[in-house]
Amino acid sequence: MKRVLLAFTFVVVFSVLGSAQQYTYYFPQVASGTFAGGSWTTTIFLSNASSSTASGAVTFTTSGGTNWNLSFVDDVGKPAGSGNTISFQLGSGEVRKFVSIANAALNTGYATVTANAAVLGTALYSEFNPAGGLIGEAGVPAAIPLGKQAIFVDTTSGFHTGFAVANPNTNSLEVHFELVNTLGQIILSQVQTLGPLQHISQFVDQLFPSMPQMVGRLQFYCTNPMVGIGLRFNPNMTLFTTLPPIAVAGLIDSTPDFPAIIRRERWTTA
Repeated sequence: MKRVLLAFTFVVVFSVLGSAQQYTYYFPQVASGTFAGGSWTTTIFLSNASSSTASGAVTFTTSGGTNWNLSFVDDVGKPAGSGNTISFQLGSGEVRKFVSIANAALNTGYATVTANAAVLGTALYSEFNPAGGLIGEAGVPAAIPLGKQAIFVDTTSGFHTGFAVANPNTNSLEVHFELVNTLGQIILSQVQTLGPLQHISQFVDQLFPSMPQMVGRLQFYCTNPMVGIGLRFNPNMTLFTTLPPIAVAGLIDSTPDFPAIIRRERWTTA
């Protein structure tokens, strides 16, 4: 089950709903639950960077695009949230911590954070052995939805590279995946349909079983922005680190149309 546990990015975008400004963020993948080799949990840190009180919620969605009910506790061990939602209120400068409880079979999905002020955050993904001992952790930095992006790939010396992509749109996406070698040549490609509000997580050698051991990048693009992240695992799958995506120009000649959610965005180009 480890091969589907790919942590994701925390994304900041802005939308304007009437006269109120709403801040919307995404953790494109959340992993929580037990499996034969141990368990995974997701920790979410939030902080109010504004000078006013911030109210909002974290909602969780399954890979299939449906509500995902998870159990969380806060920093003092008190149960947090109900169903698939954690509601929060933060005074200026305040911080909250929410940790998932691995009390069910391992599952993956993603999270959406909305607030009426500038609430910033980071996700932390932790793996434990069957005795509850911590094996490894990886933090996920902030990012934004991109229509054209890539993660670096390194599968040499037995290392593994995984990726995850979440579709926060209410329409389906045709996601183009291209594996690029060190010379900038596309050596393998395919297209997958990602339904409304759905997400996928795989290792690159699952997406392309015939790929050689290599260094390069996996680039993926579609007409609407999506969110994604990568993870690099050591050969015995006990240590891992995140691979934040980079923006890639020139993959497609279309202007992303991301209805209702993006009014203003900060893009970087690599």
